[in-house]
Amino acid sequence: MSVSLYDAKYEELRSLLRSLRLEAGLTQAQLASSLRVGQSYVSKIERGENFLDVLLFARWCSACGVRAGSTLDKFLNA
Repeated sequence: MSVSLYDAKYEELRSLLRSLRLEAGLTQAQLASSLRVGQSYVSKIERGENFLDVLLFARWCSACGVRAGSTLDKFLNA
């Protein structure tokens, strides 16, 4: 099975990540600072230009005040 940035599930994941950030009241720059990455990197993830690894996913969730495990469970069961 090949994985593409344009796969429907990956698009759903990007939408979820953006929603988490917005619900936490964070700008891309604020989230990027927390993740110790550049703002453009956060933007590229949200726009589908970069993949997100599991470690960054966990840190993203933590920075947004949610548990990575429960977020992943909700995503996979949607």
